[in-house]
Amino acid sequence: MDDSGPLRWRVPQVKENPEVNKWFVRWMVSTETREIVGSTSFHGPPNENGMMEIGLGVHPFFHRRGYATEALRGMWLWVIDQPGVSVLRYTVDPLNEASVGVVKKFGFDYIGQQIDDIDGPEDIYEMSAVDFRRHFA
Repeated sequence: MDDSGPLRWRVPQVKENPEVNKWFVRWMVSTETREIVGSTSFHGPPNENGMMEIGLGVHPFFHRRGYATEALRGMWLWVIDQPGVSVLRYTVDPLNEASVGVVKKFGFDYIGQQIDDIDGPEDIYEMSAVDFRRHFA
């Protein structure tokens, strides 16, 4: 990996409160080569509205091979069974066509845009946990 990705934020959060670790980094691993191809992580436990935001990164060498779709589906299927989760959120750079395509493939609704302090403009997509379960579980 050429940078620490989400670890630079997640490690301090877990050191402060080890109970939040279950929401954080999972590695994406190729079943063929056993290589780490990327990672995914929720931004934390469900907020007061039951919203769970997720982020992911796939190493450029492994783009467009289905890893993001598989990882997101697996993470969302896991999290909809966790207490207090009612909304799934995915934010993405509007110019990241591949990532926008993945979230649209799942049928998430576009709800607006925000400015992230680090990443700049991000489109916000959401789906209720009930709807995700109905369509994908």
